[in-house]
Amino acid sequence: MTRFVANCLMCITAIVWGATFIAQKTGMETIGPMGFTFGRYLIGAVIIVPFALYESRKINLIAALRKDKQLGFETFGLGAVMFGGIGLQQTALLYTNVANAAFLTALYVPLVPLIAAVFLRRHVPLNIWPAVLLSMAGSYLLSGTSSLDAQFGDLLIIGGAFFWAGHILLIQHVLEKIAAPLQLSVYQSLVTALLAGIVMVPLEAPHPVDFLPVLPQLAFAGVMAVGIGYTLQLVAQRHTPAAAAAVILSLESVFAAVFGWWLLGEQLVSLALIGCALIFIAVIIAETLSESAIKRYVRAVLKR
Repeated sequence: MTRFVANCLMCITAIVWGATFIAQKTGMETIGPMGFTFGRYLIGAVIIVPFALYESRKINLIAALRKDKQLGFETFGLGAVMFGGIGLQQTALLYTNVANAAFLTALYVPLVPLIAAVFLRRHVPLNIWPAVLLSMAGSYLLSGTSSLDAQFGDLLIIGGAFFWAGHILLIQHVLEKIAAPLQLSVYQSLVTALLAGIVMVPLEAPHPVDFLPVLPQLAFAGVMAVGIGYTLQLVAQRHTPAAAAAVILSLESVFAAVFGWWLLGEQLVSLALIGCALIFIAVIIAETLSESAIKRYVRAVLKR
């Protein structure tokens, strides 16, 4: 797969995730956040199973996990970290709107290169840093610029951003060890559903009938966001570095705001259009402006 194709898959993922914010927001009429998380990830895992079984003919994840205990721990970590991110995000949507949640979730964009550079000692190309700044500025404008009040829902989303950053970096690490994205997608989805179910039973105790009224939202979030979105992310991130992937996935904020305005009637002020443009420019910079070009420009400026 070429880098261009991988980036296109990342863009599709961002669109799907942006639309899924609507299902997440409207899908808690009769069940709680853990119930919704449990249902959507269980559905998503089931959808991917046939494709994962086909992939296992070439590379068997279960056999690899039996041989490498460290890989088993890291693979379980994919689901655990995802549960941390989605659990906080889903709960926060009880207290905040879609655009606000999308903006604060996008805080993982600067966190990914920061963690990679400072803690993991990985090289982050120079073009990523201006792209990150533009992405965050664009996401802020999309939120309506009033989203920095430290409300309870905001704090939950901010906490979740750290989990999402860790998830993107952990995906990169695990995929370097075993190229089995479809099986990994099933595994992490099942772990997320399991952990959500463990929390759901004592805290929410839903009746099976409670899931029926929100089945359309569960199906959309499960099939599209989990079954398709996370799987495409795993497939594409084999060919796109984590920091660049984070910038591309920040398009999720754009589509979340647009779908929130279109389907929920949430306000989308004129500044939001500028925010959209900034995020698109950020993606272009991250993917087309090379590190060498930036160095040449800096040298030219210094010689003046």
